[in-house]
Amino acid sequence: MPVDKPPTLADVARLAGVSVPTASRALNPGVRGKNSGSPELRRRVVDAARALGYAVNPAAQTTKGGRARTIALIVSDIEDFGSATMISGVMHAAEKRGVSVAVRTTLDDPLRELELLTALRGERHRAVVIATARTTDMPRERALEAQLRTLDEHGTRVVIVGDSALDFPAVTVDNHEAGRLLADALARSGKRRFAILAAPPMEITSRDRVHGFLQGLSEHDITVPDADVIHQSFSRNGGYAAIDMLGDRIERLDVIAAMSDAMAVGAIARLRELGVESPRDLEVTGFDHVPMLGDVLPQFSTVEVPLEAFGEAALSLALDEDGPDPGARIALRATPIVHGEPIIR
Repeated sequence: MPVDKPPTLADVARLAGVSVPTASRALNPGVRGKNSGSPELRRRVVDAARALGYAVNPAAQTTKGGRARTIALIVSDIEDFGSATMISGVMHAAEKRGVSVAVRTTLDDPLRELELLTALRGERHRAVVIATARTTDMPRERALEAQLRTLDEHGTRVVIVGDSALDFPAVTVDNHEAGRLLADALARSGKRRFAILAAPPMEITSRDRVHGFLQGLSEHDITVPDADVIHQSFSRNGGYAAIDMLGDRIERLDVIAAMSDAMAVGAIARLRELGVESPRDLEVTGFDHVPMLGDVLPQFSTVEVPLEAFGEAALSLALDEDGPDPGARIALRATPIVHGEPIIR
């Protein structure tokens, strides 16, 4: 009994009344995503493919230069709330463009970061989006830049998420100004005695948030003793450990300002173990605006960083058909939220 041959792209094109290249572009839209061809044309081609039972083979698809229809996204910690939201944004943006995402995590280990970048050379991704914490450690940053430069020279586009001195296209947010506005609003609400939970001083994002927050307090003649600026890992566990480092000084505080929502969660958990409820006894604030925190703590103060929007912005730089300038920047806006209400500038 003869076996029917599987439908081909030529069969789809014939049924849709278009050329084979046109059918290919409609089914494999590449970086233009849903903007490739008119909606009516795409509908005809997709309907024809569905009627014939034709399916694109993703493994067979490559981009110009033999590159895979994938991008690599590198984050520090896949379990971090902020990273998870950013991953979601990148994946949504990639899906619209018919591109897959390979996520890699460095576990905040600089050596692992370099090893991952070396391994990525052989995977031939269209682009690499690096969303790990950038630092003031110049040897580390120079080693990273060398790896990224090699990828770039081999045809893989590089996009940085966050502030960095590295000369690659980047998506940024003004952490300093957002921190200043958050502190200003808290001071205006009557808060006077603060402690700050931050990442190690070399991490640029945390540093900028702290400096902005301190500036906002200084505008109200409020100072924070150096001993009350606690540096720990930028994570839930870091926030948890930081509370014990504050010790008995907790009793005289109005606010513990964590420079990430993840740190805020750890701080709140440890305070509860100590019999201190937030915000009833002591206010804990965050930075990033993880939606679930707003659900369980409607009066929670934080800064809404458009983490999901980073995905669309980063991919627009990574997959722009003409290629961005090396110094291209997309600046997104962060919005302070104080006691559940956004501060509109």
